[in-house]
Amino acid sequence: MAAMTKLRQGDNEGALALIENNAEPLGEEAPWHAIAAMAAQRMEDHSRAIPHLERILTINPRDVATKVNLANAFVSVENHQAALSLARDESDPRLIRVEAFVLQAEGRLAEAAEAYRRCVAADMNDLAAFNNLGNVLAKLGDFDGAITAFERAITLAPADIPIYLNLAEVLREADRREALIKTLSDARAIAPDDVSVLTELGMAYTRVEDFDSAIATLRQAIKLSPHFGPAHIELGLVYESLNRLDDLAELVDSIDIDAAPAEAEFLKAWKARREGRFEDAARHAAAIPETVHSVARFHLIGGIEDRLGNAPAAFAAFEQMNAGSVAGSRAPEGASFREKVGSELERWTADWAQNLPTDRAVEDGLQDPVFLVGFPRSGTTLLDTMLMGIDDLCVLEERPMMASTLKRIGDHDLGDLDMSTIGNLRREYFKEACHFGMADGKWLVDKHPLNMTRVPTIHWLFPNARIILAERHPYDVVLSTFMANFNLNHAMRSFTELEEAARTYDAAFSSWKRATELFAVDWRAVRYERLVENPRTELEPLIEWLGLEWDDRLLDHTETARQRGRVRTASYSQIGEQLYTRAAGRWRRYADQLSPVIPILRPWAEKMNYETE
Repeated sequence: MAAMTKLRQGDNEGALALIENNAEPLGEEAPWHAIAAMAAQRMEDHSRAIPHLERILTINPRDVATKVNLANAFVSVENHQAALSLARDESDPRLIRVEAFVLQAEGRLAEAAEAYRRCVAADMNDLAAFNNLGNVLAKLGDFDGAITAFERAITLAPADIPIYLNLAEVLREADRREALIKTLSDARAIAPDDVSVLTELGMAYTRVEDFDSAIATLRQAIKLSPHFGPAHIELGLVYESLNRLDDLAELVDSIDIDAAPAEAEFLKAWKARREGRFEDAARHAAAIPETVHSVARFHLIGGIEDRLGNAPAAFAAFEQMNAGSVAGSRAPEGASFREKVGSELERWTADWAQNLPTDRAVEDGLQDPVFLVGFPRSGTTLLDTMLMGIDDLCVLEERPMMASTLKRIGDHDLGDLDMSTIGNLRREYFKEACHFGMADGKWLVDKHPLNMTRVPTIHWLFPNARIILAERHPYDVVLSTFMANFNLNHAMRSFTELEEAARTYDAAFSSWKRATELFAVDWRAVRYERLVENPRTELEPLIEWLGLEWDDRLLDHTETARQRGRVRTASYSQIGEQLYTRAAGRWRRYADQLSPVIPILRPWAEKMNYETE
């Protein structure tokens, strides 16, 4: 047959044309159409293959192989409904996979997951199905199921690096940091020169604050890649977050300006911003393409526009930053942070407090901590850096000792805690503090801003604790939280919307006010605006209240910041600078943007004797 001869000679177009130009088949009809379908599929011209496959299936409806080919051809031309009608209710794993793929492509993820499960049940060696099942389950938020699917896929194809990267993405989203590093390290052992693996591993090291490993790994990625790529951006962000500005400048200067893509403008903009060249920074930022992740890009743009005094442009950029943060994170289940604070507040009545037992003295030789609290962006990082200048104090910054303590308490009321339980909770708290670096013989300062919502528990377990409250104008605080690029844990998600940030402020200070009214808490306020204006005048009464000797190193916070290493808060870029007052009263420039939330915040501003107009 002439058509078969052309097919064997590799003349697919000639074979197909011969058949298409003959109205009647020469010989048996099914093989005639099979040659045409094969020729069209070899050319990936699936639309021309479809009528021939359909005719074969009409002749032989039980021809499963043809049904599979036709279903896949429909998928290739994006006729999903036709593909699904062929594949639905079939037992052949190849057709089940088509059904699952179509459901996945249409966003019907729960149905797709069920179909992929049927597929792998029929064929436990179906690598593609396990990989796709992992992707679908990850989108559904079933991280355990996704991880299991990807691990099976890796078992089937232990050298398939894209599957390792798929698994790594799920582990990163699930915040399983040790497993993430192990997975990427395994991938690196298989493909030591894979730049994507090295870049992802460098980012993973950053998440666990192993910055030496992160820098070394990202440098290796850059060394192996002759062109500018994501590793440059990630290394630049690490340098910037560590305040290693000389290294950031060296990295930017190493870029081949003429050959570098537009993504390099991101690092140029950061460098210019940190050097105070805001006009240059704005010019570079305007040239950053959308391929650079939106959260970091809009955070940078917003900060530059703010320093240039362009409030509307800055606010719009921060809105986009927050929208990107929310879109890129998994929505939390259950009540919001603000709602949980409100629920706790409802239980803190005068009757409840009066009915708590009064005798709870614990003689364990452990000195009750100093707790440094305050709404985020109220100056707690500046204050804790200053307090690091006193040798008698050991400052731990935003460590989860109290969060762990509350988990141990669970649903128990404070009044249910007997002396043995209180003693155990105290010991576990200090054990965890030692793990995070509490030094022997020093007075612990536990700095965690939102511990201000945990005052009853703090007071119950540590009745002799001192609590320092950092105060700042409510308008400036809420604006600053909205402008900060927080890692979105449960509480920080509250600051991605301006109104939710304001309502969270109201809930947090309502909690603080109620707790300090119900319990004899030993606390003192430090006001941010006074601290930056005249730090010694604001600090001396605080140091005297703590019963400590004044040390002039309290005023040399820039040197302390250089010695302390990485700052674990959104204030890292400011803490190494000389004191400035530009952030005080910033709310006035954003009066129009803040107007919807002023009614929520004004009562607190008035209580603190701040100006409101």
